[in-house]
Amino acid sequence: MIDNKVIEQIKDRLDIVEFIRQYVPTLKRAGKTYKACCPFHHEKTPSFTCSSEKGLFYCFGCQAGGDIFEFLMKMENLSFNEAIEKLADLAGVEYKPRQDTFSVEEQRRAGARQVLEFAKKFYHKNLLSSEGTYARAYVKERHLSKETCVKFELGLAFKEPAALARAAQSAGHDAANLKEAGLCLQTDYGLRDYFRNRLMFPIINHRGDTVGFGGRILGEGEPKYLNSPETVLFTKSHVLYGLNFAGPAIRKAERAILLEGYMDVIGCHQAGIEYAVAPLGTSLTEEHARLLKRYTENVILLFDPDAAGIKAALRGSLILISRGLFVKIASLPDGLDPDEFIIRDGKEAFEQILDSAEDVIAFHVRQQISRCAQPLSAQDKTHIVTELAEVLAQQPDAIVRREWAKYVAEHIGVDEQLVLARTRTPQTQKMFARTAPKPTAEMQSPANSAEEELLAWLLRAPQQAALCGELTEQDFSSAGAYALFRAVCQAAQDGATDQQLVEQAGAAVPSLSKELVKLALVQTPPDFEPQRDIAACVARIKQNGVQKRLKEVQHQMKIAGAGNVPPELIKEFMLLQTKLKK
Repeated sequence: MIDNKVIEQIKDRLDIVEFIRQYVPTLKRAGKTYKACCPFHHEKTPSFTCSSEKGLFYCFGCQAGGDIFEFLMKMENLSFNEAIEKLADLAGVEYKPRQDTFSVEEQRRAGARQVLEFAKKFYHKNLLSSEGTYARAYVKERHLSKETCVKFELGLAFKEPAALARAAQSAGHDAANLKEAGLCLQTDYGLRDYFRNRLMFPIINHRGDTVGFGGRILGEGEPKYLNSPETVLFTKSHVLYGLNFAGPAIRKAERAILLEGYMDVIGCHQAGIEYAVAPLGTSLTEEHARLLKRYTENVILLFDPDAAGIKAALRGSLILISRGLFVKIASLPDGLDPDEFIIRDGKEAFEQILDSAEDVIAFHVRQQISRCAQPLSAQDKTHIVTELAEVLAQQPDAIVRREWAKYVAEHIGVDEQLVLARTRTPQTQKMFARTAPKPTAEMQSPANSAEEELLAWLLRAPQQAALCGELTEQDFSSAGAYALFRAVCQAAQDGATDQQLVEQAGAAVPSLSKELVKLALVQTPPDFEPQRDIAACVARIKQNGVQKRLKEVQHQMKIAGAGNVPPELIKEFMLLQTKLKK
């Protein structure tokens, strides 16, 4: 049990509005409350409200709501215990979590954190050791100072196949945690390190937690860069490299620069351009945009001026502007990376390029025009305006959207009203939306995403079906989803081979057999670990089952009416709420 006094002390010391403002800087007073666009879903009209007086938040759009703990849990994807620990530290409240209060998931995360911290120190020590001379030579070639290496805690993964595994196990870390953290793999030859002969870059999230690593091969080998597999702590699409250092600088500079890789970010920071961050070898996502929105509304995308770079810049800019960010786009001459350009031309020249970055609509217009012969034909103009209308429609600010339409009209040579007519504004969105077939009952999956994922993994590793023993029909979102699950488990229990599994399970649920075919063809991620991934799906489905039952109980309580709710129903309601917070 968690001491309620601790919870109350935290609430007394932390103002929920000021706390939320760190994540939602656009909060504005609206009477006794504060309002802003919701950080949990995309919207153009503010429906997110919070109150210092009541210590609560609520979104009238997505129905997310609760106290400061609920907000942090949802915002940072933390458990209840993890949220209390973080807020207690922030509030200056003494709190030592008891291990027996941790759920299995929390224990997994805690174990992964501990071994990642060990690995970070181990790799860093390797780089500074006598055996790290060749790695330090590479670092010197890249013009990184010792101070920079220490700041970013760069490290070295030795060539030996189990150097980290041996050291970590000798220090008391077990194999399960090493695998859970994505640091080691179980092979026929025993536990083997995931990273070997690589310069190591600790990946630290915006909260300051080490969640993974990136490794650059030293010498020949592929891939050149390798990231940790996704784990209970690490999701690539949710992390921006360097943001743990860049946050204050971004707020001070009132802008962020998005780069492509580790060395780009480190080179910029070393030169004093500390508002630089980078996605981790993946395309920009809405999660990246949400992260940046906490610090600034102004983003500069620096891209490679080749076809792939232009495509990435175009796609990334749409994601950013749809989240209410103001985007400019820049590129460097001579195909240089940022760190190379800074070494050659200096910090001031680099910042001049940033200062002269092109507004996102100007970039899009120029790219469209460059694809057509000059002068533009009427057909070209129609095509360009139609394409650019998609860009304008992503802009949530009506004033900016109108100015963009004016810019497009002037540079394409058409009337502004024609551009506006093609733009899918909130008022005309239905008129110009692309038509898509409405999903029929046959097209809709009976399973939600967690259930689909579980079924897909069971079809690949039926021997792990025993991990699902706790699941009951009440945990599933529909009878169809449970029928699929039971069919797959029964087929596995009957000894069906991997090749026979879909056919045998499909025979038990013929009306849903196509769903099994689809799931069997889902691409398996490269870091797929059956035991870990299936267990994670089971945990999610159990949680979904609790939420489902809670809604049913709430409905029954509403029907019974105030003062007439049976005690056993109230007791179940409280028990279900407690389970959700674990």
